[in-house]
Amino acid sequence: MFRLKTTIAGFLMYARQLIFGVRDDALIRERILKYGFDEPRITECVNIYYEAEKAQSDRLKEYGEQLGAKEVFDMAWEEAKSVWQEHTDILKLVVRDDIDKQRKLFLIGQPESNKMSDWFEHMKAMYDRVLADDEVVADGGRYGLTAEILQAGRQKVVDSEEAKRKHKIEQAEAEEATERRNVCFMKLQRVVEDLETICPYILQDIPQHLEKLGIPVLSPGYKRTSEETPEEPPVPEEPQQQGEVTEDPQTAEGT
Repeated sequence: MFRLKTTIAGFLMYARQLIFGVRDDALIRERILKYGFDEPRITECVNIYYEAEKAQSDRLKEYGEQLGAKEVFDMAWEEAKSVWQEHTDILKLVVRDDIDKQRKLFLIGQPESNKMSDWFEHMKAMYDRVLADDEVVADGGRYGLTAEILQAGRQKVVDSEEAKRKHKIEQAEAEEATERRNVCFMKLQRVVEDLETICPYILQDIPQHLEKLGIPVLSPGYKRTSEETPEEPPVPEEPQQQGEVTEDPQTAEGT
């Protein structure tokens, strides 16, 4: 994993200034040649920058899509869970005098594990068992709980399960994009380290050129164009991936 002392955007801006500054300055190109930085190698450095820039753009896109899928799932799950809980409570009234039937219909009890996949199966099984019992369905009608309403409740569970599946796909793609970005940034970081080390040696007599490259110059006798000391950029805070929470059926979100 690469480590930065600045934000990702700040690092890209600095790397661009440094690499393109070397590429576009004939004097620097001439002097850096003895360190093995000929035209093809400088072009390679430019390409590494572009790859890192694109990888970061792709990562932001995938991360945004993952967040969007998470929001869709959260909404679908909250709705399915709320309807399921309401239907469960009403059905308990229908068979209040038969505790064994409540267990058989999955109106009481819960999955052995607290994973989302098990809760989906548990909730669908409740609907399936109730809908298969004509007597319970008929008695449920006295409370306004018809077969159509029960089927609609089951569909909400199915919809939330599908939303969860899509979110997991987007989450995996976001993680892959982050890994690709990290690989590209490690390559770019090596280029930056190379140029940061070499350029001060080839430009000792003209520190102004170092300033143009974004490399701080503190040598005696040289004054910055601005009297202000550049501020240290903030330490980056990477956005946290939306993890999955394993809780009770009211807030469960496991795999």
